[in-house]
Amino acid sequence: MKLCSAATRRAWAMAGMFGLVLALIICPLPAFAQEGAPEDAAATAADASDADDGLTPLPDSPIEKAQKDGTALPLSLTELTKLALQNNLDIAIQDTNEELNQQRLQQAYGTYDPTLTSSLSYNSRKSPNTSAFDTSLSGDNTSKSASWSASYRQSVKTGGTFQASWNNGRSDSNSSMNLFNPSYSSSMSFQFTQPLLRNLRIDSNRNSIKVAKLDMQTSDSQFRQQVTNTISNIQTNYWSLVLAIRNYDIQRNSMRLAQINLRDNKKKLAVGTVAPLEVTDAEATVAQREVSVISAEEQILQAENNLRQLVSSDRNSDIWNKVIVPTDQPDFKEYDVDEDVAIETALRNRPELEQARITLENYDLQLALYNNNRKWQVDLTGQFGTSGTAGPQSTSCTFDTTTGTSVCGNSIKPEMVGGFGTVNKTLFSQGFINWQVGFSISVPLRNRQLDAQIAQQNIQKRRQLMTVRQQEQSIQVEVKNALRTLESNRRQVEVAGIQRKASQERLDGQEKRYTAGLVENFRVLEAQEQLSSAEYSELQALIRYKQAIITLQKAMYTLLEASEFEVAKGSASRVPDLK
Repeated sequence: MKLCSAATRRAWAMAGMFGLVLALIICPLPAFAQEGAPEDAAATAADASDADDGLTPLPDSPIEKAQKDGTALPLSLTELTKLALQNNLDIAIQDTNEELNQQRLQQAYGTYDPTLTSSLSYNSRKSPNTSAFDTSLSGDNTSKSASWSASYRQSVKTGGTFQASWNNGRSDSNSSMNLFNPSYSSSMSFQFTQPLLRNLRIDSNRNSIKVAKLDMQTSDSQFRQQVTNTISNIQTNYWSLVLAIRNYDIQRNSMRLAQINLRDNKKKLAVGTVAPLEVTDAEATVAQREVSVISAEEQILQAENNLRQLVSSDRNSDIWNKVIVPTDQPDFKEYDVDEDVAIETALRNRPELEQARITLENYDLQLALYNNNRKWQVDLTGQFGTSGTAGPQSTSCTFDTTTGTSVCGNSIKPEMVGGFGTVNKTLFSQGFINWQVGFSISVPLRNRQLDAQIAQQNIQKRRQLMTVRQQEQSIQVEVKNALRTLESNRRQVEVAGIQRKASQERLDGQEKRYTAGLVENFRVLEAQEQLSSAEYSELQALIRYKQAIITLQKAMYTLLEASEFEVAKGSASRVPDLK
């Protein structure tokens, strides 16, 4: 009885070994489960397509199609970022604000530009004789006069005004009482007005210049902020494109695994080792994973369009006909920064705080101007001038050179007899000088309009101070959250790597057990799906870690320095060219 039992066991063992060998011959171990299988999904698909019979060829990815037709545009992260900084429309628009503020500053300085004014006039009059003191031999009085003048006026940065004027005239009359006919006159004067109290330290002109300079600082801060946002968007979308491309490879490789499983099931069905339902399940899995491949291709196209929009300022640019091929890979490189240092750096660099401080300076300037307008108006005025008169002796009077008198009874200096040249000599030689010094005072008794403006300005300043504190708190929270996200993503990278290795080992084991007939087909399909999910999760964790670094650098406002870019202004002049 024992001998019979032992013989029976040996017979069953030999039958089992024979069945195992037959199963291995009929269903060989798939190529993807062997040691040293290529990691690159495209190479794996090509090798499997060449080596295995009965498999539907895998579709080419958008990157592979572009490489075949010559439309591929390989770009590293640095190259793509530089290209975007040269051609991004948001930066170009922000750059025009800088140009506008420069012109506004020039406009504010225009108040101190000098003004030169000149005038020329001619006048003719005729009237009857009505007075013995102003009569003529012809029975009526006629006079003709001409005048020309020039003046120079300029405001000075002390709040005062300087003005110089030169006035000239010529008159001709038939009156018998004129000592000179024609008569020439000329005068020159210099006047300066200087505020001593109101408008001494600040006035509307100087306030406008200071406000324009602060606007320049705000514009510069906003420009750098826009550049930082552009770099952040470019780098985030770049890694999103990398994720979409790698996800396509993962999904396509998963579809290849399902195709191999379907082929093997069909062979087994032919020899009667599996049920028809197993083939049906495998066909459904292949169709499902083909849909995932199509969806992954759509994600690539969307990510590329997002990048093109950031890079190109011209919708007709050639880049819209190119396929962006990222050359950087999401390798893990740990980024470590102390929390206190990160918060201090952010509070020192963030443009929101810089712009808020500039707004506070604007409020202080406006308050200073309002308080200045409440002061008494005390102005010092000084004037200095000279005048001269000359002309030929009138024919209605005789002139006695001995006594220096005319028959009209008036004395005429010989130096004053002459024409236009003589009058300008007498302007400086005869001592006809006049000057004046004076003060003017204006005392505001009450100004409720200014009082209300000052009160409103103080309220707005207090609100702005509270806003600054609120922004500081928000920035502190933002930096803390960015650090926590960075640490969380770092741990996810580690865990995802372990999970992927475990999923690969699980799939290898399930394939071997299925080959030996120890598990059902759906276990292999399940393990394949878990491996694809684990590979994508690991890649996604790497990409998220990269993007978390970008987010933290943006929160600290060190992204521009970390990217080692030096951005020159003037990008608006390059629109719509694509460099």
